[in-house]
Amino acid sequence: MSRRGAGAFAGSGLTRVAPAEAGLPACYGAVDVYTCDRPLSAEVDVARTLAELEQQYGARPTTVFTRITDRPGTQVLGHPYPRAVLLAALGTDEGSRLEEMSARLAAAPHPVLPVPTGTAPAAGGTTPPGRVELGGLDDLPVLQHRPGDGGRYVTAGIGVTTRPDGSDVNLGFYCVQVVSSRRARIFLDPRTDAHRNLMAWGAAGTPMPLSVFLGADPVYAVVAASRLPAEGNDYQIASRLLRGEVTVSGTPPVPADATHVLTGLVRCERETEGPFGEFKGYYVEQRQGFVLDITGVTARPGAPWPSIVAGAESGLTLMSFQNEYLMYAHLSGLGLPVRSVRYSLEARGEFVVSIETDAPSLELVREAMRFDVRCKLFLCGPDLSSIGQALATHGFVSHREPYHRKGRIEGERLGLALVIPPAGRPVEY
Repeated sequence: MSRRGAGAFAGSGLTRVAPAEAGLPACYGAVDVYTCDRPLSAEVDVARTLAELEQQYGARPTTVFTRITDRPGTQVLGHPYPRAVLLAALGTDEGSRLEEMSARLAAAPHPVLPVPTGTAPAAGGTTPPGRVELGGLDDLPVLQHRPGDGGRYVTAGIGVTTRPDGSDVNLGFYCVQVVSSRRARIFLDPRTDAHRNLMAWGAAGTPMPLSVFLGADPVYAVVAASRLPAEGNDYQIASRLLRGEVTVSGTPPVPADATHVLTGLVRCERETEGPFGEFKGYYVEQRQGFVLDITGVTARPGAPWPSIVAGAESGLTLMSFQNEYLMYAHLSGLGLPVRSVRYSLEARGEFVVSIETDAPSLELVREAMRFDVRCKLFLCGPDLSSIGQALATHGFVSHREPYHRKGRIEGERLGLALVIPPAGRPVEY
């Protein structure tokens, strides 16, 4: 959300506060942060209030909800990942982010270090400093986001998994449905690295250890949302983007600055989870998820619990943001001239991409389509600030191929290279 001024949400019942007052890091100074002190239930009320604010004011405010009636003493952070916060966390800006992030990805990684051994644990246990042990999931303000959801879901949690030998540390967003204080269900798509890791643990005859963290530096959310190579350590990718060492704790490891951490064991046993309101604006009906036995829950006292509504701005921003920098890094790494890459939020952050280049070509379009198999429409031209104008005035060549979704063909994908510039003399104004 862009900065809109102190009166942007006048009459909304929100109070503007400094990030530190809301328990948020300095990067949240890039947006206006609000608190909402109305008594609201974690079951639908919080998420519905955010949606109503967006409908009324044309923007979704980053808001800390301070009075959760069914989880007293807790707070919820809604819309935790606006684009400006991601840019501030990375220490870059809109104009230079693609080139800068591409260069960081190509640089050498920095060390990934454990919490120093001399650091004292929290009182009475082995919990890292700043967090305390809770009784279970019922002590957290996990939201039910939509009326048709099958229950409460952890949506902003970043799951950490490894291979049985501890290698290939993977970060990813995986929906977790709360069943009880010590039991949950997690959906791991067979195409994900976490599912691959689970199969390896299953072959070894043991449940897969899982950590889920929230509230850490937003850069980790950028990494977790990104389609990265299956091999290696995703914390090394984070260290490149952060341009510095990363400090972690626990097994599987989580960032030392995380405010909330869940640990558990994922079994190959399945149970029905859902329905769940997905990012495309439709419910995913009931499906089979894996059983997750919760072994620990820790939280930093007073820290707000981040939550993403699937299909709303925070989640879609993460999708578009990661798609943009990865596509730019891929194309520029091949020597193809690219000025900018933009994935449309209206197309759910990943199904329509605009690639601005001074040398549009079918070669570039085909390479972009090879790299991103989920996107449906690829536009490649010299000026795509107004797509309608560009399509009206440029001649283009096209490339089509089948669109595959979950193993079946659903229509086609289309790439357009606007290679023929408009004829004639442009108007003066």
